[in-house]
Amino acid sequence: MHTESLFKAHINQQQLEMADALEHTGFADCAVLIYSGKLHYHYADDHAGTFRAWGHFLRWIPVDRPDFFVLLRASHKPRFLPVLPNDYWHDQHLDMPDWWASSFDIHPLLSVSDLTQAMRSTGVNADRLIFLGENEALATSLGCAASHINPSNLLTWLDYQRAYKTDYEVHCLADANAHALRGHQAAHDCFQAGGDEYDIHMAYLQACKVLDPELPYNNIVALNANGAVLHYQHKKRYTSADSHRPANQVLLIDAGCRAHSYCSDITRTWCAPGVNTDFVALLAGMQTLQLAIVDEIRVGSSFVELHKRTHAKLADLLVNSGICYGSAEQLLAKGITRTFLPHGLGHLLGLQVHDVGGRLADPLGNVAPPPPEFPTLRTTRAIDERMVFTIEPGIYFIPVLLQALRSGPDAGLANWSLIDTLLPLGGIRIEDNIWVGPHGVHNLTRNTL
Repeated sequence: MHTESLFKAHINQQQLEMADALEHTGFADCAVLIYSGKLHYHYADDHAGTFRAWGHFLRWIPVDRPDFFVLLRASHKPRFLPVLPNDYWHDQHLDMPDWWASSFDIHPLLSVSDLTQAMRSTGVNADRLIFLGENEALATSLGCAASHINPSNLLTWLDYQRAYKTDYEVHCLADANAHALRGHQAAHDCFQAGGDEYDIHMAYLQACKVLDPELPYNNIVALNANGAVLHYQHKKRYTSADSHRPANQVLLIDAGCRAHSYCSDITRTWCAPGVNTDFVALLAGMQTLQLAIVDEIRVGSSFVELHKRTHAKLADLLVNSGICYGSAEQLLAKGITRTFLPHGLGHLLGLQVHDVGGRLADPLGNVAPPPPEFPTLRTTRAIDERMVFTIEPGIYFIPVLLQALRSGPDAGLANWSLIDTLLPLGGIRIEDNIWVGPHGVHNLTRNTL
């Protein structure tokens, strides 16, 4: 299906969902003004940080710019109000291709101060206007009552519904995966050629034809022991004169791309030739484990239970690989698997990498907290059709967690000789993006639509 028809169907669905949300939250006869966000400047500086539009705005308008608005009214075409000042310092041109622009009534403004008059011209009464976005002072200046500025029950309802992706959104997420995989291939090739973290990162950017601020999140490009830092943020670089540079042994790269503001989030782990054979076998075991977990996904099943099943499989892997002694049941009972896998199995994916609503039990705002033994699990909802989420199990040799195990009462269950051998190799993570479609589970990372 063509992108334009997908987008039109998407907007029609969003209008129905917004009307339903307003009805259920007590705002049935209100208009809604959604704000993309504003620039935020560094302290005591005239330079702003990288702007990222708010997800609830981006679900309507696929443009990542500050000071843009979309007005939603019953029985009206959505109105797009972009602020496009007469400016010679910056390029204010806005591309508005017809595939999405035709779904909107477009009224450009020269400044945010023009918004008041623009709203008057719509005939929307201020006492029936809901403002959604970060600029509460602006909302007040438009005459919005405090109870109509970011009402929590409406935002919660919208957060919950954002887990259910339209066909257009799945199309964008699939494109974001395909785009990122080109970068992952280039990163792999650079790693095997001996590139450092900086080289690998730049190879990724070049293959994807993106700049750092355009990424959905900061790439994690971790060589060797750095793979044990879950959100490793550096890009270590060396010169030809650096004689102390360590050889590339393992690359853990967690990197995505965006397509019309929708994010992919993919992790791969690669070994160089000649790496410790126990680690190579462990990587093969984790790849098998990850695919087995994907195969267990079913509509109506619990993400929490899927996370627990992951730890059960990890316990088997730890015992079978010789990293731990005893039985898998012992490792689970004593919580030892959490030493090697301290993060959650996955998270909802969409306009944000960690998309909203992962712990909401229902649209009313009731929360499904994670089990106390797994506090970092971001998704606790039941798995449902139209959801997209990551599946990203891993195994890591994290010094601070291993030290706690080594000094504790269960130290005898760990093979410290093997662990100390594998410690310089960091860790393993395998991450795919999964869509629960109408005809079954689809891996957007490994299979094109």
